[in-house]
Formats: sequence, C-alpha cells, structure tokens
Amino acid sequence: MRARALLLVALAVALPTAAAGVASSQSEGEVEKPSVVVLIFDEFPTDMLLGPDGRIDAERFPGFAELAGLSTWFPNASTIYDSTFKAVPSILDARLPKRGTAPDVRSHHGNVYTLFDRLDYGVVAAESGTAICPQDVCPGAPTRRPGVLAQLAGGGRADRLRAWIESIGKTPEPTLHVHHALLPHEPWIYLPSGHQSRPKGKDPIGGINRPIGFHDPVLTRHNEGRLMLQVGFVDRQIGFLLDHLREKGMLESSILAVLADHGYAFEVGVKDRRLVTRSNAAQIAPVPFFFKRPGQTGGEVDKAFVRNMDLVPTLADLLGVRPGWRYDGVSAFSDETRRRRGLSILTRDFKETITVGAARLARERQAQRLRRARIFETGVESDLLFGSPWAAIYRVGTHPELVGRRVADANVGPPGALRAEVANAGLPQRVRPRAFLLPVRVTGRIEGGPSRVLRQVAVAVNGTIRATNRTFRLKRKPSEFFSFLVPDEALRAGRNRIEVFEVSRGARLTPLYRSP
Repeated sequence: MRARALLLVALAVALPTAAAGVASSQSEGEVEKPSVVVLIFDEFPTDMLLGPDGRIDAERFPGFAELAGLSTWFPNASTIYDSTFKAVPSILDARLPKRGTAPDVRSHHGNVYTLFDRLDYGVVAAESGTAICPQDVCPGAPTRRPGVLAQLAGGGRADRLRAWIESIGKTPEPTLHVHHALLPHEPWIYLPSGHQSRPKGKDPIGGINRPIGFHDPVLTRHNEGRLMLQVGFVDRQIGFLLDHLREKGMLESSILAVLADHGYAFEVGVKDRRLVTRSNAAQIAPVPFFFKRPGQTGGEVDKAFVRNMDLVPTLADLLGVRPGWRYDGVSAFSDETRRRRGLSILTRDFKETITVGAARLARERQAQRLRRARIFETGVESDLLFGSPWAAIYRVGTHPELVGRRVADANVGPPGALRAEVANAGLPQRVRPRAFLLPVRVTGRIEGGPSRVLRQVAVAVNGTIRATNRTFRLKRKPSEFFSFLVPDEALRAGRNRIEVFEVSRGARLTPLYRSP
C-alpha cells in the first residue's frame, strides 16, 4: 500500500489530531495536492434552510450562509434514494443503488477511500451507518455496518462530529477526511445555542414522532419546529468547521464538500415520512450540496440538477483522475448535469423511478417554503417581531397571544380534578446555563381526563407563560400527552418554577402542575 489510513470509528468520541499516512513525493514545481474534507449529513430537508425566496435564511443559518459565500451551492441537488443504507454508499462510490447490496465493503469495492488511497492520500473515515472503507486502507475498520439506533439514542452525535472536526489539521501528506454525521436526523434534541434539550436515551413520550402520531397536524407542526431547531444546531457546527479550517490555515486551499443522504416529509395521515412517493418527492429528494474548490473564496450558485452520488466524480474531475471503477455519477460541473431537467429518485422497493420536472419541483418546493414561513416566520421576521431569529418557533401554538404574559396578570382559576405529570421534573431545579444539557423541553401527560378529549395547554417558567400547545394522543395509547419547548433564556441558573395550565374559553388558566 502506498498510504496508510486511520479509521475513526463512529462510536468513538475521542479522535486523534491527524491521519497517519505516507506523503507522496512531489517533484519541484508540482502543485501540492489539496486536503479534502467531506461532511455528509443525514435526513436533511434542504428547504428548511431557505426562506420563501429560495435563499438561505442567513439570520437563522449564518453558518450555511457563510459556506455558500465561499463555495458553489447547488440548490437543485437531490438524492437518488430515500434510505441511508443505500444513499450513503452511493455517495461514496457514485453507483446507483441496487437491490440486495449491503452498506459495506462487500458490495462497494471501488469507492472514495480506495481512490484517494491510490492517490497517496491519508484517509480519515468516520462512518456512522456504513462500513465502506476496506481494511487495507482503514486498518481495523469494521467489515459490517455499525448499528445506528444506539448512536441515535446515546446522545453522542454532537460529540462525534465535534471531535472529527477538531481532528482535521495540516499533515505531511495530503489527507481525505470523511464523516457521516447522524444529524439532523431524529431524535430532535439539539438547539441552535449548542445545547441539548433533554437527557440522552428514549423520548419521555415514546412514539412522539412515529406513525402512531402522524394523524395529528398540531403534533406534526410541533415536531417540525423541533427539527428546525436541530438544523440550527447543525448550522452552528458548520460555523465551527469553517472557523477550525480557517484557524488551521486550510480553508482556502482545501476541497470542502457538504451534502446529505436524503430529506424528510412532514405529511399528515401517512404511514411513513421517509418513504418517497409522488406526493412527497419534492421534500424527500432535495438535499444540501455545497462544494468548495481549492482556492475558491467567493460564492457561486449553480442551478444544475446535481445528485449526491455525483460527489466522487466531482472530486476526481477536480484532481484530474478517473475513479478506476464503473460508476453512474458525473461531475457536478459537467455539461451532463446542465442537461438534466429535474430529479429522479428510485422508490424503496426498486419498482419505480419517480421523476419530477423542473417546473413542478420549483412549485412544490416553493409551496413548502411559504407554508413553513407562515407557521414559523423567517429569521428576519422573527428578529424584528420578537428580538431573536428563533423566537417565533417557540411562540407557535394554539394561544400565541398568551406567550410573554405574566401568570400574575392572567385569569387564573382554582385547580380542578385534572393533574399533569411532568417528565424529568427535577432537571429545571438544578440548571447550569453553561452545561451541555439545558432542559428546555417540558413534556408529560395529563391524568384524570376522559378518553379521546384534547385540550389547550400552556407552560409558564418562573411566572411567565413561555409556550402554548394542544394536547395529543397516540394511536393505541390511552394517555393524553403534552409537549412544549421554551427558549433558553426562560431558564435561570439553579431552581426554576415550572407551571402547566389548561387554557379554556376566555383564556382562563386552570392549574395542572406546579413544580415544588
């Protein structure tokens, strides 16, 4: 082997500071090979980054706005499959998915890792849901994909991403750094401030974002807001990545690619929000795709219909090499991408290829952006109205006029027969604002109410109403649940008083819960 490589196991948190490798010899006058940084996100609906005008919402997502300002942004980029275990391998080897293939090296012999090993690059591979890097390139690499459920529930996704970013640095040899981050994939527990909203592990309301709740439009809206907040967290990590590369003196000279495997659809009344259909292809298929060439310092917008499996041919095109195996992708900068007139995506069962033409795709994506802006405002609107780009998301609810009102000034009646039980009730009583965990999620169940009844509810923190919502019920579960998110600034260091109220006609508040 002409290059040794270091595998960064996705489950590990601590990563070394440099990839092992043997530098290729360069003759005098030869252009130095650029470092290559590839970050693949998971389950990322790209239109969540955009305002109604199709531009990146820079108030909410300054990291992605900065990235777009120094790279080529492909706003019409799409995936070729709706599931991680086929989409990510296709990103890494530029082949269309096939039935019966595994997301590991057995089915993907030629890939981005073998290409860059052949080019005498060191390889740093952090694979979260695949095992594509062969052991002769990545010594000690697993030959079967790791389980992702434990990674998702464990709460270490942020640590793994941050550790991978911090591992990037100048090395004697050119290095390929690849990380597949299980973000902004659910569970949606991270916040734009960089905090985590609840402890790791299972959600206090099991099934809150499962088919047993997909019938409820109010719960769907609540969950969409939670994903938006987690995208804000991802944006914060993009900012950290750019700052880190700049600090290491690598930002201008490196190739940087940021993309995702597939999107997500917030449809109501469906059985699956990841399974692509003709009705949701405009939400599932579009994905982020940013590509910075070596020496590029200005932003460009390229409206070609590139696919995420075009990544490796684009890298090969820039480096003036051929991948060395049969593949289906093309360079993002090729004439072929400009001849495409829409997107194509395989269905999960491989029985159909769904195609969406450019005009229809633009209409459907625009409709989604307008719908989202009507519910959550844009970052500029939220900042103008409420003093923060994110404040409007916390105010979305059934009684927004109550948000910000002091409980002492509200119409509060005596307690009734109903009682609320709050999950993780002790956490707000010992808040440390600088800790990673900031318990802004207030959730639980209401006991003593009749079955099938739903009610309007509000949560107050330290005497001020911070959010309102409607309760919800999950199919085949008897309980009546509630879930709120309150802004970070609602909590103070130490003890916090949490109150939950039922909101009835005339904005009358009936106490359901008060923390000790």
